Amino acid sequence: MILPETLESHDHLVLGNAIYFPDISNQIYHDGPGLSSSTIRRFGVSQLHAFEEELESTPALRFGSAAHTLIVEGESQFNKEVACLSGSPYTKANKELRAEYENRGLTVITDTEEQTIRGMKESLSPEAEKLLHPSENEYPDCFNYPYERALYWEHNELLCKVKADVLRYPISNTFDPKSIILVDYKTTQSVEPKAFVNSVKKYQYDLQAAWYKKAFEQAGFNVVDFFFVAQEKKKPYANKIYLMKHADMNAGWLELDRLLNEYKSVLNGKSKPSVYNTPNVVQVEL
Repeated sequence: MILPETLESHDHLVLGNAIYFPDISNQIYHDGPGLSSSTIRRFGVSQLHAFEEELESTPALRFGSAAHTLIVEGESQFNKEVACLSGSPYTKANKELRAEYENRGLTVITDTEEQTIRGMKESLSPEAEKLLHPSENEYPDCFNYPYERALYWEHNELLCKVKADVLRYPISNTFDPKSIILVDYKTTQSVEPKAFVNSVKKYQYDLQAAWYKKAFEQAGFNVVDFFFVAQEKKKPYANKIYLMKHADMNAGWLELDRLLNEYKSVLNGKSKPSVYNTPNVVQVEL
């Protein structure tokens, strides 16, 4: 695999058929080359939007990002990446302060949102805590940190990338340095099983899990399991753990492989991107 020039200057390590970047920043990762899970899932909904749409930062996205930083990575990382505004966000002073923080690459939330996130952190179940926060000897030592690890690999001449929330050894008595589990933290409206399964279908989380699994398999690991830790954003901040079936992830990769082939065709100009993957003229069905 030949790395783009913009990535070559960053420290990296070859792991199997993938390349690991231990210290690449979120901004470089998101703004730089490579096809992510979110982009290819967007492509599966509307090809044109995946290529042309510029996603805007919304309060919900900022809240989710800040919650992830504190709840998964901890206080130190939260202080580095998140800024909190006191009082109304619409005052001139706070608007100027927000602009300053955002120019520095920080995620900006209100002090009320910060209190909510801290309440969520305190409400995590012991099982969720264990999955999300591996100790130093509970993840492969080729990784310098168990959170947000960036991997790049190539599929069908397309550069693909991933940043996993948490990677760790399985929680069991069996030890194999090449066997890992992947954990993804999600904020949601409801962790009631039927409601969250509907979210999995709506946001194609099964494809996300399949994408992450493939990335770490390319790096030479056996992905034993993939878990979602889902947590509600309102009191009592209920949380629940969801385990993905391997059959669903395998089916998800087949769908991703199909989408990647279509993406390459559009990228190379062999076909035009469709809009919401339907004909340009659609009959109204009431």
